[in-house]
Order: sequence, then C-alpha cells, then structure tokens
Amino acid sequence: MKVRIRFSKLGKIRFTSHRDVARIWERALRRAAVPVAYTEGFSPHPKLSFGLALSTGHESLGEYLDVDIAAAAAADVDIEELPARLDPGLPIGLDVQAAAEIEPGSTSLQQAVTSCVWRIGVTGLGPSELAVYARPQATPSTEPPAPPLPGRTPPIDLHYCA
Repeated sequence: MKVRIRFSKLGKIRFTSHRDVARIWERALRRAAVPVAYTEGFSPHPKLSFGLALSTGHESLGEYLDVDIAAAAAADVDIEELPARLDPGLPIGLDVQAAAEIEPGSTSLQQAVTSCVWRIGVTGLGPSELAVYARPQATPSTEPPAPPLPGRTPPIDLHYCA
C-alpha cells in the first residue's frame, strides 16, 4: 500500500534543505510507529518518494510525500488518523495537512506535478512603483534561446506567457 501525504513547510523550518527534510520525515515516521517498507540490501532505507525539491529558504503550503507501507502491516494503518500520529514527531513549521491512499501503479510525484504557483510578496512599494522596477525585466530577449541539450525539453520564454 502507498500513502500520499500533503504537508506544509512554513516559518524557520524553510531554511532546512530538502535532504534534511527527508531525514526529518524518516524520524517522524519511525517515532509514530508507521510500518514503512524498507529497501533490501546491505543498508536498507525507508521507501519514501518526495515531489519536486523545494529550494532552501522558501515556504510551501503544499509539499507532497509518498510512503510505501510494509505489506504485512498495511491492514493495521488507519489513513484517517495518520496526520494526527505524525504531527507530534515533526518540528514546528512542518504540518501534515492530509493523507490518502493511492492506487498501485499510479504516476509518481515527479510525473504528477504539472505546474507550480508562486506568490511573491513585496513590502514598501505600491503597484505603480513596483511596475517601474519590473518593466525593464519584462522585455523579451532579442537573442534566441540556446538550443536544448539532447533529450531535454527546450526552455520556455515566460515573457510571452503573460
């Protein structure tokens, strides 16, 4: 069984790197006694899959994590109570918002994310003053974009998306 968890990352915890957040989740799952499936081999690791890595220093209201539950104990896991079990083991700023079982064979988090919404707050400037600063950056480049690397998607010029 696979469980998808949505969580927020707000406040001082935003300065924690993606890898450190992964370690925090490993500890929180262990503290909550969630029967996570582990990889096999010499040094087993919990089977966790994160969505797109959030840059260090940014807050988020919707981060996602997929957790593989051990097959032998899957029937013992109550998805409804999972957020309440996990929250006490997480630091201030990481809060579980929801948990849901996902179907076997469903798309990975990397494939499922098709867009992101960013909100940028600016204090001390009104809309007209801000437009003066933003206008020089909003002109399209006269140079053509560099050709994409083999097997990569070509870059998108966001000037034409507005």
